[in-house]
Amino acid sequence: MAQVKFYKVTTLPGSLEPNAFYYVENGNYAESYLTNNAGEARAVGNTAMINALIDAALANWSGAASTVSIVPDIAARDALIATLEANAMILVVDATGDPTVTAGSALYAYAFDTETTYKIAEYESMDVVLQWSDLQGGPTSTPAQIDNAVSMAHSHVNKATLDELGEDAEGLTFKGQGVSSRWATNNW
Repeated sequence: MAQVKFYKVTTLPGSLEPNAFYYVENGNYAESYLTNNAGEARAVGNTAMINALIDAALANWSGAASTVSIVPDIAARDALIATLEANAMILVVDATGDPTVTAGSALYAYAFDTETTYKIAEYESMDVVLQWSDLQGGPTSTPAQIDNAVSMAHSHVNKATLDELGEDAEGLTFKGQGVSSRWATNNW
């Protein structure tokens, strides 16, 4: 039984040790490789393997997508696929019915000729729940109190006349003119 040597590197060396595990960390990405007895690398779920899978999927894709549909969940996606007669792109709003999606939505491509569905991308849910108590600097009244105040608002019979009242630097006005109750105009 061969022993496995472990290496942490930033790039995969040109000459690889047999029976070794290489952890390649490069910026924001990390990949893993295992070598066999001859020192030949085998990808371990890394971008090379993922790219090969995508290339194989694209080789089978006719490229003729005729529709883009938005559906609420995986069950609706599957129901839609049963009715399709051409390639399609399908955005699933809640894709958590897909075991590979933990939260949010996903975009799928459906290849009609092979009846195959490919997950193209996942999108994290951006749902925001805002509670009244979360508002900073907001009113101290509750929503129920505000609703009550609005429902109790009323209109005066003489509202049109009251709307004519105003004020200027000297005091009260009516229809833009000073009201005769000003001290200067009262003959005391």
